Amino acid sequence: QAWQQKQERQKQIHADIKRFNEESQRLKDEQQERERLEDERVLEQQRQKAEREAAFEAEKEQLRLEKEKELARLRAMQQQAQDWQAERDALRAKRNQEVADREWRRQELEKARKKAELEQQMKQERLEQVAQKERYLAMQVQQDRQEFHRVLRAHQEQLERERLEREQRELRQRAYAQDLQRQIRQVQQQREQERAAFLEEGRRQRQEAQQRIQRLAQFRQQKLQEFRSGAASAASRGSLGSRNPSCSPSLAHL
Repeated sequence: QAWQQKQERQKQIHADIKRFNEESQRLKDEQQERERLEDERVLEQQRQKAEREAAFEAEKEQLRLEKEKELARLRAMQQQAQDWQAERDALRAKRNQEVADREWRRQELEKARKKAELEQQMKQERLEQVAQKERYLAMQVQQDRQEFHRVLRAHQEQLERERLEREQRELRQRAYAQDLQRQIRQVQQQREQERAAFLEEGRRQRQEAQQRIQRLAQFRQQKLQEFRSGAASAASRGSLGSRNPSCSPSLAHL
């Protein structure tokens, strides 16, 4: 009966050792799985962050291209206004030259009138026609000048409105970019806090697992010590003459 109890105890020790090994392996597998999941989550966060940064850079590039396009359009309008002004200046110079030419012709007609009294009436009629034409041209020049100033004022007002709209648009764009950067910083801070909490939880779980492994190792060491003590006692009794001498080889084998 003592031998059977000894065998049962040895079986129990072997079962405890097997259970300890299985529990150790299970904890190791769980730890590896947690580390794998943590690596996958970190990689996913890095990928999402890279995508957000790429989208933000693309939006910045689009805004830059639109701004360059608007500047090119404004330059073209400015060049058009300058060309229009140059044409007006040329027309005014031409009309001034025409006035000078008419004055020269009038002087020539005055000289002709002094030379020939017979041509006086014809000359007066011709001078009257010239005067009427000059008045008409002067009136036309005045109207053209007024129209030019009206168009110039309208153009300047349009340029001022466009400048104000451009400044307001740039202010809105800067405000949008600043708000977007603020949101990105908030998301990054939240992600960093979540990652820190996740890492802290992983550290705590690893610490608990390590403590469990240490307790199991102590338990295993205790069981091994008990097993060795039992085996030593059995060997000692066998040397003194046990009723079942066949026990000694099996204990020595264990």
